[in-house]
Amino acid sequence: MRFESRQRILGTVDEVERAILDPRYFDFLLKHHGVLLEVQPLEVKDEGDKVRRRVRYRPKPVIAAIGPKKVPPEYFAFIETSTYDRKKKELTFSNVPTSNAISKMLVNTGTLRLRDIGGSTERTMDGEISLKLPLLMKPLAMIGEKIIQAEGLKILDGEAPVLNRFIAEVLRKG
Repeated sequence: MRFESRQRILGTVDEVERAILDPRYFDFLLKHHGVLLEVQPLEVKDEGDKVRRRVRYRPKPVIAAIGPKKVPPEYFAFIETSTYDRKKKELTFSNVPTSNAISKMLVNTGTLRLRDIGGSTERTMDGEISLKLPLLMKPLAMIGEKIIQAEGLKILDGEAPVLNRFIAEVLRKG
């Protein structure tokens, strides 16, 4: 299932880029985002024009149980592996669940792009979410993909005001 999101960020492309690459942003995001329980940078490599990183995220669980089976909160944790290209103003990513059982079934990849829109920034994200389930469970895959997409977009929508606040309160005043 393909997905796309567009958001207006209240900062220049340069400010948005500096904010998302600022090491202080991880703690700020965790403190001010209502859905994330954990944001932990595992690796950040600045290679000049490109920044490669691995970040662990753990959002609040959205499903407590499936039938009688409890769903462990760890099932919702994932590692973002991404590369930000400063020349293209583009971040390519792959979000891999930390649970081996889930990571074998779920594919989530995409690209985030920053574009100037008259002093503000349009942030677009497009990508794919797909569940690889056995043939008899294929009808559930479409439902699951829609739920995962909706929850992912909630995280992204909740992050935009935090990013705006970080730019205003940290970058511009620091």
